[in-house]
Amino acid sequence: MPLPLVASLPAELFVLIFERLLDARSICECSQVCRSWYALTSHDSVWNSLLTQCCVDTRTESGLLSEPHPRLKLVYAHWHQRYRGFLDSYTRIRRSVLCLESWAETNCPPLFLSLAPGLGWMGSESIPVRELLSVVTDSPHMRDFLIAYHLHDGQRRQRRFLDYGLFGSYECYGEVCSLSWLSSRMLQVIAMGQFKLLVFAWCHITRNYLGIVVGCPPAHSTQIMHHVVQLQPQSYRFVDRGLFGDFFTGYIRDLVNGRYDIQDDVISMLPNSGPHTGTSVSRGIRTTASIMFCPDETPAFRVYRYQISFEILDFAALGCASVQLKSRHWLMYYQGERQAQSSGHGVVGEFPILSEASPYYRYCSRMTDDEMDDLMLVAFEGYFTMVPGTLVDPAGPDFTLAVPYTVVPIPMEIL
Repeated sequence: MPLPLVASLPAELFVLIFERLLDARSICECSQVCRSWYALTSHDSVWNSLLTQCCVDTRTESGLLSEPHPRLKLVYAHWHQRYRGFLDSYTRIRRSVLCLESWAETNCPPLFLSLAPGLGWMGSESIPVRELLSVVTDSPHMRDFLIAYHLHDGQRRQRRFLDYGLFGSYECYGEVCSLSWLSSRMLQVIAMGQFKLLVFAWCHITRNYLGIVVGCPPAHSTQIMHHVVQLQPQSYRFVDRGLFGDFFTGYIRDLVNGRYDIQDDVISMLPNSGPHTGTSVSRGIRTTASIMFCPDETPAFRVYRYQISFEILDFAALGCASVQLKSRHWLMYYQGERQAQSSGHGVVGEFPILSEASPYYRYCSRMTDDEMDDLMLVAFEGYFTMVPGTLVDPAGPDFTLAVPYTVVPIPMEIL
């Protein structure tokens, strides 16, 4: 029986304590103290708080029970029993998926519409889940992967959604190449020498993959087993993205925080901040460079897509109404302390003008490392020469905008 002083507290305070301070196990232990505490711990607000903390869809879970309006304590118990062994993964991935849905509905409606309904029930009688489990090893690292498919079964494969890949897009030879999230029925395990890869995303144009390593030689098991890799199948080159849970939640966090730009409802695969980007501000203009390893159809050399953007932040610091890009100069750094330079007029055949009417300009191009005796590109920097006014009618002396030293993501290779 509770102490007299404790027993004198109002019931509302007890409920508030149970709701705010205790976990499910502690609440169940408190329910065994006496009948009054049992009644208080059965209050719906207590279990609603726990369900909310775990990001449980209460309406869906309630619908799985035979009772028309079940108590939330029973809903929690039913959910806990079904996801026993997956509780941490469920909460972690569910929270990220809710963020993704909210973000996509506002910022990228076609992507939001492309998300397919989840597989639902995680029981053994679910045929899609059985098929999914047949290609997933029994590892705690794969629980996040299973929960992700429980919540959304990839993206719909309708033609109108092909350009809106969840894992980003880039322009390749005039076409939009998107990494789309595959449904469970399209999952496949491919063999790459001694490695096995569970492919869960692919580009229908370049046939490049995102997949999870589910088999590898023992010497590599501690380094890459169960890691997500972005793979160039023609050359076996890949970029390690870490464990699926870290990759998935981190990627969605980056989307929500604006690390990837949205262009025509398409997520740019090139980030605008992070380790493989560089930013400088000069004369009131911000110059941003970003680069990524790009799995390409050509296996003979490594290909890198890079993006350069210019944005006028302060016209007073600029000192003129408009500027036009005149030329570019690049300095590339390769392994073995090798360097190469490249210069040219304009960018991608254009001489863009920045003005109050159009203060922002962005372009994409690519670099390769096939011309330096197969030495790998590791970083680059450079500058752009700008003309105040226009090339035809300059309003002052030329000036330069620097592209700071930017590190290139170095791909690994499956040998």
